[in-house]
Amino acid sequence: MSETKQETNTFNWDELIQNFHKSGLSAPKWCKENGIKLHKLRWQLSKRRKVNNNDEIQWVSLKEKTGSSSNTITVKIGNAEISVSEGFDTELFSAVAKTLISLC
Repeated sequence: MSETKQETNTFNWDELIQNFHKSGLSAPKWCKENGIKLHKLRWQLSKRRKVNNNDEIQWVSLKEKTGSSSNTITVKIGNAEISVSEGFDTELFSAVAKTLISLC
């Protein structure tokens, strides 16, 4: 195995990505200047984006309307309010909530 390949396998990617972001250079230019293969940088960036997205926990508030005889709850995400009652479509609700969270 060549020395370059061995070094590539032992890079501290967190540090490299931090240096890339600080540089202000485009990915192709930064990779060329630092001897990194572009596809490896993009893969590492993608990998970290997926991990960061999965690690984020965002809480939403749930309010129960008092004095209401129906089994309805109102979920507030940002400025949006969604009222749901028994038998609602959970997949649709989940999709709407995720969209609102990403926009807020």
